[in-house]
Amino acid sequence: MSKGSSGNKKRQHRKSVPPQRRPQSATKGRPRRKMPPPQNPYPTRERPIEKRRKKISSKQAVSRKRRENKIAGRVLPFFVFLVVGLYLVGQVASMTLKKDEINVETVTLGSIGTPESYKALIVRDEVVVKANRTGTPFYEYAEGDSVKKSAIVCHVKDTDSTDKLEDKLENIDANILESQKARRDLSMFAEDIDRLEQNMYSTVEAFAGKSMSNSTTYLYAMRGQLDGYIRQRNEIWLSENVESFSQLNEEKNTYQKQLSQNMSDMQAPESGTLAFSYDGLEEKLTKEKRKEISTSQIGGDENMLPISKEKDVAKGDPLFRIVKSNEWFLVAELPTKTIKDWEEDKRKKVHFVTEDASLPATVTIESIEKGEKTSKVVLSCFQHMEDFMHKRLLTFRLDNNAVQGLKVPTNALVEKSMLKIPAQCITESRGSKGVLLVNGGNAKFMPVTLISSNEEYAYLSDGSSGEETLKEGDVIMLGTGEDAKQYTVSEKSSSMGVYVANSSLAKFVAVKVLEQNQEYAIVKSDGNYGLQAYDSIISDAKNIQEGQSIY
Repeated sequence: MSKGSSGNKKRQHRKSVPPQRRPQSATKGRPRRKMPPPQNPYPTRERPIEKRRKKISSKQAVSRKRRENKIAGRVLPFFVFLVVGLYLVGQVASMTLKKDEINVETVTLGSIGTPESYKALIVRDEVVVKANRTGTPFYEYAEGDSVKKSAIVCHVKDTDSTDKLEDKLENIDANILESQKARRDLSMFAEDIDRLEQNMYSTVEAFAGKSMSNSTTYLYAMRGQLDGYIRQRNEIWLSENVESFSQLNEEKNTYQKQLSQNMSDMQAPESGTLAFSYDGLEEKLTKEKRKEISTSQIGGDENMLPISKEKDVAKGDPLFRIVKSNEWFLVAELPTKTIKDWEEDKRKKVHFVTEDASLPATVTIESIEKGEKTSKVVLSCFQHMEDFMHKRLLTFRLDNNAVQGLKVPTNALVEKSMLKIPAQCITESRGSKGVLLVNGGNAKFMPVTLISSNEEYAYLSDGSSGEETLKEGDVIMLGTGEDAKQYTVSEKSSSMGVYVANSSLAKFVAVKVLEQNQEYAIVKSDGNYGLQAYDSIISDAKNIQEGQSIY
């Protein structure tokens, strides 16, 4: 038996011996150590009931959290709106309770122009041509064209008969021209015809290089020149007295006589500018009578009546008007104070007012008839005649109508009521101005604040702002010494003024308004206590009272 095998047998023998319990006496008196409960090395699955309980509890927790989030989502916006609302209420309250800011401005010298407009009657050197027969007018010129004296402006035709006669004349002219082309070498005007045809060829050659241009205006110029050359050539051929054309010429003369009996050529009596409008005043409002025109005639319709170029006319109907000169005249009624420094033969700047623009122009003062309030003025002009050729009245403004003085904002002006007393009621005591107020049989000196005064009257505050002063019904002394007598305050007056802010208190100062527009006014001092340049005034006086603290 080996050593190793005996050893194994001893260990096996020890394992087979069961452990012996210790005697009770040996362990008595010592605390027994608690053993931990045995752990199951193979855990079992949870029961279905416990699993369901856990699932329900987790759903309840999720639902509770959602409710909390929902409540928080409602409360938070409400809280924000509440804070914003409280802020807005506070701002409104602070703006309501806040004292309005008082703006102060320094008075300066300045001027403003007055855009006042005036009406003027237009007088021109013109003549109206009327129809001498009934028929249809056919015009040779357009409106605004310059025509020379004796030029045929239009034909008035009886179209029922003239159309047939004109067709026959055209056929005769065509036959004569065709025959003349066949015998052009035999014509006594052959050299003139060749020269005109050479001019036609040169005209076409000159404009040929412009055919590549984007503009087509050259075509109209070329056509005009060619028409002129062709007309001259045809007139030469038609006027040539050829024996072979005698029969055609006789027929032509016969038709022309018949045509003249059924057609009238209306000529321009004078050279000038052609216009298709009238109003029947052309013979009354003439150039020669312009200084005799009454201001009562400045009225009526502004525009003249148009003349139709397409409708048939009767004998005596207007056909056209010739304006013989570019010089035209204005007869106007103007305020005398506005033209007090005007002189005849002097020039003035004006602006003619139209619907779309204001046209500057220079006019010459021809005559002035001054009146107490208004004056009649006759002006002459050489500009913008075409722009007003169809008008009898126009509106114009003067260029130099500006008023100078103390310039203040319009919002600074305020109207104030004042007491009006004789200037002799004002007396002085210890350097203060005041009045002697009668109280029973005694007279007591009462200081007052003068707003304005002149040689006859003094103006005081009526106490509407709460200050202590005279009031209606008070009895004061008028004059001094033996000539003094009692005077009862009863008159009131009103005046425009501004509040001066030279000190910490607002003081009303009366002014006279010379001119004003929407933004500024030109004023001057009213009396010895008036406004002065470089005074500080309150620029918006609607919420200011006499004696109010400014700062």
